[in-house]
Amino acid sequence: MRPRAASAPLLALCLASLTACGIDDTGPAGAGAPASGLPRAHGRPAAAVHVYFSSPRGLERVSRLDDRPDILRAAMRQLVAGPDPAERARGLVSLIPPGTPVPTAVTPRPGMADVRLPPRWTANRTALHQLVCTVADAAATTHGTEPQDTRVRLHRPGGGEPTTEGCARP
Repeated sequence: MRPRAASAPLLALCLASLTACGIDDTGPAGAGAPASGLPRAHGRPAAAVHVYFSSPRGLERVSRLDDRPDILRAAMRQLVAGPDPAERARGLVSLIPPGTPVPTAVTPRPGMADVRLPPRWTANRTALHQLVCTVADAAATTHGTEPQDTRVRLHRPGGGEPTTEGCARP
C-alpha cells in the first residue's frame, strides 16, 4: 500500500475525533456586569484628567486618574502638585513653583474658560502655557470639544482686561 493511501484513513480518524469531543453547545453564559472603570474613594469611578508639564521637547500631556466630580478643578490641582516621581524620571518638570495656590476656573460655555489667577501666580511664560493647556483640555473634556478649540481668558490679580490664550495641540 502506498504511504499516501495509508495516511488518508488515519487523517479521517483524527478529524472525526476532533469534531466529536462530547461537549454540547451551551450558548452564551452570564458573566456579571460590564467593566465600569477603576473604583476610587467615595465609590466614584475614576476619570482621566490631563495635565501638561514641560520637557526638553516642549509641553507634554500626562494622563492621571482622579475621582473628583469637577474635572477642571481636579486637573488644576494635579497641575499645581507637579510631576510625580515616574514623570520626573522621564524628564518632565513643572515651572509652577511648589506651594502656588490653585487658580479658580469656570467654563461658561463650550470653547471658553475663565481663569482667575491668584496673587502669587508666577509670571513665567512656560508655567502660564502649562496652565492654559491644562485648563483647555479639561474644559474640552467637560464640553466634548477639542482643546485647541478652547479659548482661555486669564484674569490677573488687581483687575484689568483679561488676556485670551489658546493651546496649540502639543
